[in-house]
Amino acid sequence: MTDLKNCFFCLSGDNIPYLQELMEELVSLGVSIYSVDPCTPFSRGPVPSNSYTITDNKAGINFARLYDTGYIILSPDSGAPVLHDTGDAQCIIEGLDEITGDFVEKMYQRKNNIPWTIALTERTIIRELSLSDIDRLFTLYEDSEIQRFIPPLLSTKEEETEFQRAYIEKMYGFFGYGFWNVIDRKTGGLIGRAGISNREGFDDPEIGYLLSAPFRHRGIATEVCFEVIRYAREILGFTTLNAFIRPDNVPSIKFAEKMGFTPSGETIESCGHVLNRFFLRL
Repeated sequence: MTDLKNCFFCLSGDNIPYLQELMEELVSLGVSIYSVDPCTPFSRGPVPSNSYTITDNKAGINFARLYDTGYIILSPDSGAPVLHDTGDAQCIIEGLDEITGDFVEKMYQRKNNIPWTIALTERTIIRELSLSDIDRLFTLYEDSEIQRFIPPLLSTKEEETEFQRAYIEKMYGFFGYGFWNVIDRKTGGLIGRAGISNREGFDDPEIGYLLSAPFRHRGIATEVCFEVIRYAREILGFTTLNAFIRPDNVPSIKFAEKMGFTPSGETIESCGHVLNRFFLRL
């Protein structure tokens, strides 16, 4: 919970007791908790910028909007009334079993444009892309092997920035997954990308990865893709992953088979190339 260590949380509710378990978890992680009485004006002074609201009532929504904290609507099984005009809520939760300290942290990060850390491996950090990564992204894609098999970035930094801005909002923001950055834990450098994406015409998502030349043939791809597969299974609840690979990309075919992917015998065409479909049952 590094982003929220000093966070000031504003929780409002007509029945605060059913938030007690969550509050205790957050306090154990070092988060400051403040309860906001829906019927009483807030009187503790300025609301810090690193605040967030969890509410089950209109007063809490108004509080979140007034102080621009971002908010989650809690609609528990106990029969809280349905709230209207909640289109700016980040999500609506039904039942306390869906909400944890980690979940609240991620909602706070999304509201404040802080990229999620997806997983840590022995040598890498897998995290979402941020707009500050664009220059490093162009450097990464200068690799000739990446250029051979991976579609290029857009022609200018401005175009790519606008594309990634929309990607962060629509893909990360709506689906909660996408193509992520692979960061070297020792240097903090961008050494590759990996993740899960959707392909039109297929119900199951696909896995993808790329690494810069100095980090290939060192087991890092296995390390990273194992975590992506685990995340797809355990966090996202997927049951199948696809991989689409050009027939002449022999190293990627061998790697996919090593990770347990099976040829489906199906081919598609993409960007002027034929791709073979492989799949993995999770």
